[in-house]
Amino acid sequence: MNRLSSNRRLLQPKKIWEIEGCYKCALIGTCLTRVELRKLARERIYAVEPGRDDYQLHAHFINLSGQADASGKALHRFLEKKYRPAVRKYRSVSTDLEIQALWNEDLAEGRVDSAWWAVMTHPLASPEFVGRLYAYIHMLSHESTSNYYKDRTLIRNLLAKTAMLEEVLGSERQYFRQKKRQLSLEISALKKEASKQDVMLREQGDLSPKIPQQDERMRHPDMLHQQQLVIVDLRQDNNALSSRVARLAEDLDATEKRLAAALVRIRDLEELRQRLELHGAEQKKELATLEELLLQQGARGNPCLTCSDQNTGDCPGPNLCGKTVLYVGGLHKLVPHYRQLVEQHGGRFIHHDGGKEAARNLLPKMLITADAVLCPVDCVSHDACNCVKKMCKRYQKPFVLMRSAGLSPLAKGLCNIAQ
Repeated sequence: MNRLSSNRRLLQPKKIWEIEGCYKCALIGTCLTRVELRKLARERIYAVEPGRDDYQLHAHFINLSGQADASGKALHRFLEKKYRPAVRKYRSVSTDLEIQALWNEDLAEGRVDSAWWAVMTHPLASPEFVGRLYAYIHMLSHESTSNYYKDRTLIRNLLAKTAMLEEVLGSERQYFRQKKRQLSLEISALKKEASKQDVMLREQGDLSPKIPQQDERMRHPDMLHQQQLVIVDLRQDNNALSSRVARLAEDLDATEKRLAAALVRIRDLEELRQRLELHGAEQKKELATLEELLLQQGARGNPCLTCSDQNTGDCPGPNLCGKTVLYVGGLHKLVPHYRQLVEQHGGRFIHHDGGKEAARNLLPKMLITADAVLCPVDCVSHDACNCVKKMCKRYQKPFVLMRSAGLSPLAKGLCNIAQ
């Protein structure tokens, strides 16, 4: 009975003070926003001194997270309530592979904080698996720092483009309203002319029965001449009216076509504006996330600079330990950044562009000297990629295919081949 009770306690979610201390900074920084820290700081149970800045609040709650007293339990209850759905979802799985699948799903949806809390409190997550996820979040903060100002510039450009498109859309709408008013006036004029023609036709019909009665009078030379003049004038008026009706009909058709084209243009501009607004909102959300990650990185610093186990077999984080990494393909302008990222992981970087400028026959020689090979599928030739696959399989070298030539896939690939 005691053994059964002990097993049940082991399957309970971890309390916040039971989590390893090396993960507390990342846990508090990811799961508690600055607004939430300010809100919690006003509660008496946390004993926060007035006038603390954001970094001091961050450090204070890190200390509280390691205590099993009333303040630590209150902090745990707050986070447990906040992420209860995520914890319940992750409790349905028990292996690292199943947890990894849920983690990838949440990461794709932007739910990093809830996924991180659920993993850290999961009773069956292995220390090695938790360490890999921590390394991923740590490297993500580095990538966020490098892309922070680029994203801000992109957002400013998108906002400017959205404003410009809104101005164009307003001009198109004004032009459309003007053309619509002009078309209404032309239609009204056309209806009036048609009414006049109907009246003339009715008058002609009324005059037709009287023609035999006027024959005698028409035989008189003066009357005949006057009647002929009237008929000529009526024919001229009728021809003029017929020509005007034809022109107005053509103008009406042309105006309707211009109106249809203007409506299509307005619809296209409206769809473009909606897409730009959606993209701008996504960029704003990503910028907010980057700012928070940047703050967390500044608070944590870089522990590798003072670690005595750096570039050794005892290194607790992802480290290449002097391995030679061959990068095949990629973007030429990012090669210095590829080199910097590999050297930061403790490796030696060599590069081959996949046959664009470097000789194709150099690739097998470079493959022999490399300890591991990385290749982006979107920026390399098929010939070079097939050559790399065959050589790595022949010499049993680690080979990582990356989804793109960016720095984030490279960081993930280095974590896969690091010790």
